[in-house]
Amino acid sequence: MIVQFIEIPELAFEKVHYYTVLLEGRPHSEFRDFQIRMTLQKKDRTDLAEINRYIQQIGDEYGAHTQHFKKEDAAERLPPPYHVFIETEEPNDYGLRLYCIRLSPSVVILLNGDRKTALKVHDCNNCYVHFDRARKISREIDRAITDGFIEIDDDEKELILDEDFDITI
Repeated sequence: MIVQFIEIPELAFEKVHYYTVLLEGRPHSEFRDFQIRMTLQKKDRTDLAEINRYIQQIGDEYGAHTQHFKKEDAAERLPPPYHVFIETEEPNDYGLRLYCIRLSPSVVILLNGDRKTALKVHDCNNCYVHFDRARKISREIDRAITDGFIEIDDDEKELILDEDFDITI
């Protein structure tokens, strides 16, 4: 499956520009799919609003520094590790998870996620597929950066891709 990188113009803030990916054959980008699915679930709307607020705060105020993300193997997730969701209906409800890839303090790739229903992501039917895809994409991006196919321009908050380069997962 070929991965296409897409800048999200409405999420281009003073300190951070956000990107997402479109997977071959899919109608929506990963981040758009997450937004659509979570908006449709009444239970998830409050948590989604909190995650969206974090995205904006990180972009406008903080920059994409490690303390504002939770490391999840080769990728990261939002909300940050210090966050406790305001409304939790079930004792085994761990809130929404949005998986992402923090490439620098000024460039972040927002992916997909879901509501976590198990203590370990490997045991969560909702989140594991998104977590696993984030890890795979992150590893391919790391290889591409090492091989010189991807560069990050922190001054311009820009992801620069070699024109002949594709990521396949």
